[in-house]
Amino acid sequence: MTRPIRWPDLMVKFALTEHTIEGALKQVRSGYRPLYDVRPDYWSSAHHEFVDTDSVTTGEQSFAEVWLLSPEAYPQTFWIGRQLKVAEGSRVIGTAEVLQILNPSLRMD
Repeated sequence: MTRPIRWPDLMVKFALTEHTIEGALKQVRSGYRPLYDVRPDYWSSAHHEFVDTDSVTTGEQSFAEVWLLSPEAYPQTFWIGRQLKVAEGSRVIGTAEVLQILNPSLRMD
């Protein structure tokens, strides 16, 4: 997938915790676009670019720059240390811990 043309919204520590549905190790690459639980009533698509690696496999973690699809829809919803569920459809496959908030409109004061 092509890297978005604007600055990233977040820097996270992404952990891939689940296997494939068939039980094999799962691997995702930069350009990965899962869903983030940004609010109890709102999930957002997110674009990942992993830092210092091209991919993450089940049981691994990596730092990632994250672009959210519609950050203007959920201002002031992030804080440093916030833990987010990461999903593919309705299936949670990992977590993301917010390390930096690069888009100031997303920062909870």
